[in-house]
Amino acid sequence: MNDDRRTDDESAGDDRPATRPLDPADPVRPTALVLPAAAEAPLDERRPWLERVELEDVYAVPGTDTSLYLTTDGVAITTTGIGKSDAATTVAALLANSAIDLESAYVVSCGIAGSSPQTTALGSVILADAVVDWDRKHRWDRGTDADGEDRSADTNAEPRSIDLLSYRPRDYVHQLDDRVLETGLRGARAVSLVENDETLEYQCRYPNAPETGPIVGAGTTVCGDEFWHGAGYAREVEYLCERYGVGPYVTTQMEDAATATALDRFDCLDRYLSVRAVSNYDRPSPGESVEESFDGNDASLALAIENAARVGSGVVDTLVTDDPLGLQS
Repeated sequence: MNDDRRTDDESAGDDRPATRPLDPADPVRPTALVLPAAAEAPLDERRPWLERVELEDVYAVPGTDTSLYLTTDGVAITTTGIGKSDAATTVAALLANSAIDLESAYVVSCGIAGSSPQTTALGSVILADAVVDWDRKHRWDRGTDADGEDRSADTNAEPRSIDLLSYRPRDYVHQLDDRVLETGLRGARAVSLVENDETLEYQCRYPNAPETGPIVGAGTTVCGDEFWHGAGYAREVEYLCERYGVGPYVTTQMEDAATATALDRFDCLDRYLSVRAVSNYDRPSPGESVEESFDGNDASLALAIENAARVGSGVVDTLVTDDPLGLQS
């Protein structure tokens, strides 16, 4: 049983309801489940959600990362934890618990992400139409030949280091439901995004980045457990997405392929959306090292966390109100 053993739950504040166990005789039946990844500073994606709502109950759920918060509007909020194994475990624990009824719930991952500077402005919020699993691939060492000789200086050597798995029962791409995506986009586009001068100034260090502030859009998100960074790795990500027919990628993150897989196993994938705000670019600007540029800056991180929650709230409200799958009937 996890609830208050985690110090990250302290970010919910001292005025929250007392945590109590679930009761299978009286299951929790939320209209939506919101899944930020983290509740620890400086990546506290959950905080702005809890600041916007009135809480009705807090539940301890075995197998989850943190407590499950239920709002007076019937929305459930909990963190998945960072990374694919954490996300898959949390979502499966929620779906398998007989005291939680998600039959009428839309599921929304909501948090921050990386992006290419050529793709969109920092602070932009992207709803995924496809979720790619970056970790399911071949990675080839092209620097050695069949005799074990080093070929790294051979200009005729095959430059590509990755490829699709030769054996794969399916493509490792989750295509999300068009009805849910279009409904979510309506809600997202009705929200006013925040922008700030410090983030825009940082963005302008990238010659190919947009010169304007954040937007709302849709596109492919790529999920992997590897903290990769740099233009060379970005080309590999682009290649993998092209091979799957879902390029170009727009955002990169660490949880959503696992969340989608768990939902798919429980026949709930059709009700899922990934909502991600761009906090940093996936390569350095001119004059920066990869280490210096990895996290973006404090302003872009804070901006993305705020815009993700703003848009996510609009998405959830619209999904529950318009109910494109008829889950509430």
